[in-house]
Amino acid sequence: MLQKQPFEPTFDDKFATIVHDLCTQGFSIYDHFLSPLIIHNLAHEARSLHENGAFRHARIGHGRSLQLRPEVRNDQILWLDTENPSAIQVPYFQDLETLRHAINRNLFMGLFEFEGHFAIYPPGARYQMHYDRFVGTMERLVTTILYLNDHWQECDGGALSIHAGNTQTDLRLPMDILPIAGRLVTFISGDFPHEVQPASRDRISLTGWFRARP
Repeated sequence: MLQKQPFEPTFDDKFATIVHDLCTQGFSIYDHFLSPLIIHNLAHEARSLHENGAFRHARIGHGRSLQLRPEVRNDQILWLDTENPSAIQVPYFQDLETLRHAINRNLFMGLFEFEGHFAIYPPGARYQMHYDRFVGTMERLVTTILYLNDHWQECDGGALSIHAGNTQTDLRLPMDILPIAGRLVTFISGDFPHEVQPASRDRISLTGWFRARP
């Protein structure tokens, strides 16, 4: 299981690193993607909005097939307005836009826009194994998950479990990834089935997808 590394700011191009990982294995894990202050502010914003009742129980499916299935998924989410983000969200969306252009330049994926939401998993909540790309669609192409959980330990649970799909990869799967603050997980949405394991404390993320034009 991946463990937290000490915070050591570097001057490498994080976008190039992520794109290289996507090119070679379809999957990337990048720690300290944003500064600790920005991560702290995003987590505080998510908690405040949750306490004020802005979140809703997540559903599964797409379009008219949306349904509430707590036995499959029982987190709570708040969709973000990407056209009018809060001041706290702006730095992340700016970095996502840079990442989108970098992916398009190198992988020629035609990524057009981003959609995303805050997600809070209360203690014991989980999301059973699933793909992020809906059956019969090509809209969600690349998944990004930014974790906002300070001082997360392995004993807290809540790992993102990545499983082998039908696409060849050099990754050793299955793999469990801890939802550590500042960690960005990026992968090709249709290639990796995954699940969220239960945790013993609130688990917060900012989850989203780069989409192609409908």
